[in-house]
Amino acid sequence: MPGPFANLSQLVQCSDEELESLVEQADFGDFVASRDLPPLRERLLRLERERGITELHRRASDKVLAAGARLVETPRYIGMQRCFALSPDGRHLAIASNRLDESHGGDVRIWELATGRVVDAVGFETALVGSTREPSCLQWSPSGEWLGVILDQVIIGVLRTFAGTQPSFTADVTRRWGSPPAWGVIHPKTVENTGHLPAWCWSPDETHLFISTPGPDGALGCIVPFREGTRVNEDSDGIRWCPARLDGQPSKSRPHTWVRWSPDGSRIHGYCKDEFVLDPNTDPKPEPHPSASLIDVRSGDLQYRFDELKLPVAFSPDGASLAYGDKEARLAHGHTSRTVTVLSKQADVSIHAVEEYVWSRDGRRLAVLITGYEYPQVLVFEDGKFLCHVDLKRRSFGPSSRSGDLGRWAWSPDGSMGACLLREGAKIELWKVGPSPKLLRRLEGAGRIDGLAWGADDTLVGTGHHDIAFWDVNTGQLRFQTSLELEPGRVPPPEDWNPWPDEVARFIPTERGWDFTRAQPDGTVVCPPGSRDKLEPRLMFSVAGRHAWPWRWAVGTRHARWEDPAPFPVAPQEEAAFEERRVPVPEGETLEARDARHGKWGFLKQYQAPTRPLDHYRADPVFTHGPAICRANLTPYLGKGVMLRQTQYGTWYALGALLEVSDEGILLHPRAPIGSYRERLLSFRDILWIGPAVPLETPEG
Repeated sequence: MPGPFANLSQLVQCSDEELESLVEQADFGDFVASRDLPPLRERLLRLERERGITELHRRASDKVLAAGARLVETPRYIGMQRCFALSPDGRHLAIASNRLDESHGGDVRIWELATGRVVDAVGFETALVGSTREPSCLQWSPSGEWLGVILDQVIIGVLRTFAGTQPSFTADVTRRWGSPPAWGVIHPKTVENTGHLPAWCWSPDETHLFISTPGPDGALGCIVPFREGTRVNEDSDGIRWCPARLDGQPSKSRPHTWVRWSPDGSRIHGYCKDEFVLDPNTDPKPEPHPSASLIDVRSGDLQYRFDELKLPVAFSPDGASLAYGDKEARLAHGHTSRTVTVLSKQADVSIHAVEEYVWSRDGRRLAVLITGYEYPQVLVFEDGKFLCHVDLKRRSFGPSSRSGDLGRWAWSPDGSMGACLLREGAKIELWKVGPSPKLLRRLEGAGRIDGLAWGADDTLVGTGHHDIAFWDVNTGQLRFQTSLELEPGRVPPPEDWNPWPDEVARFIPTERGWDFTRAQPDGTVVCPPGSRDKLEPRLMFSVAGRHAWPWRWAVGTRHARWEDPAPFPVAPQEEAAFEERRVPVPEGETLEARDARHGKWGFLKQYQAPTRPLDHYRADPVFTHGPAICRANLTPYLGKGVMLRQTQYGTWYALGALLEVSDEGILLHPRAPIGSYRERLLSFRDILWIGPAVPLETPEG
């Protein structure tokens, strides 16, 4: 491209005056986003920091966006993030999440690491997306052109990346031949042929998928041809079942929990968390145990089954090595399962427990996170030989990820550095790894992060259930951080308040209610003036489907504009938000009846009852989890309407009148939705926050 984009260093180093001339003279007809947009964006960001948004930002936006771009809003609130997958080039992170209301429906979003913004999103209105039960439910194809995700715990859907479109290929092959296994459910007939969560992987040439599932005649999976625009099930042509014979006999094994295809295409390796060899003649009956195995692609048979496996476990990227063990760290040959070396003996350390095994991208280095009898540390091995240990100075590892996709240690792309997530101070430490490891710097702001990925563009990304953060590893600066969880004291607004009922509602909380917003692909943004400052930083044009260009730079051009929302067709609330109610106390009440009344209503005879649904209220979370939630602090709120969030088998909101406070918990009417109904009180330990309920105003006030 003539002009500045042929010499990117000139673009980065030029003065503001030279930049203006270069942008004016450049031939944008030959603009290549992957090559030209990042340096231009970085130079304009520097100009914005120094001088604010200028006319040059608008002129550059007009030229960059002329070829077409789609406006994408980086979400403010979503449900729990469930699955994570770093793209092969390390420049994007795909995340599958469920919806805020925890009902059916979810989204797959692709984040650009360099900006920490969403550049592509695909929504599923009814299907559950991904899973937190097993890793690798979300996977990029080797070229990065395709992205596969588990839908409804059963189906594999494959979508074209950076296109914003629904899956163009689905494979639904897990609904027969003993799925789910009879021993895995209490009443197997009630879930017969409903399918199960399959492990799966891409072939290196992207022409096939391997899906781990029970099949005919004891098969442990099938090889499915991948062709765009097709829907595959058990009866489709071209499916090849792997008989999984072991030494010429049926293996009677269980399907893998995690699988990968070898780079040369000849083998499929993986492990099963709960191997259960189905042999009715075995006595005593075997207990489930982990196992690793290798499938020969040509014959479909097992080359071995390794039943001495101990979790945790990690195959090297090429499958040639297998690290495993909980009390003793071992390295085995991935093609034969024979032990190569006992890693813990090389390091001469006493291991209480192995937390994780993490391979570098090229498979040369292995980080072993251990909890020793004295303190945690990271043991590093290179080509199977002990290299060094990273001394954490008696600090402990951060929380472990529920998804299993990302860990508490992340290697740099070249394997020369590592990042470790620590609990103390919610910090991440960056280390130069070698014979004498060196601490490079500490990164702040890792609270509620439980997984790390080191991508391209000198970016480290940290993820949690509801949080995501991006750091520049060279400077330690935080590029972007956000919580995707609703603010404490809020639940999603009522559905009938959404002014665009045919679309997913976007909303921003205000002091008394909600502002609804709408970002249209053509660059028009509908938003009340009072919430524009909160929304504007999250608006990005997706150029070529994968690069973020700030929407704010284009305001004032034909590509971007604000629009005030139309009046809301919502009638104001007529009934009072609360009403006073009395507990009937009969004359001459017996002691037994009084005890029964106190068990249901507490000792109050009058209380304030909420009259509207839960989503018509907000709360000021006066007290949060810990010592603050106690009898002394909550007693003043007796008889008042309160709102709380509790945690027991998930997180739930509750609204009701506070009828009683004891030393251990509270009595709420109506009772909180989750809890043991054998216990009269909701325990303090199950409450995340609690505060007085405040009625929301309708959009019209």
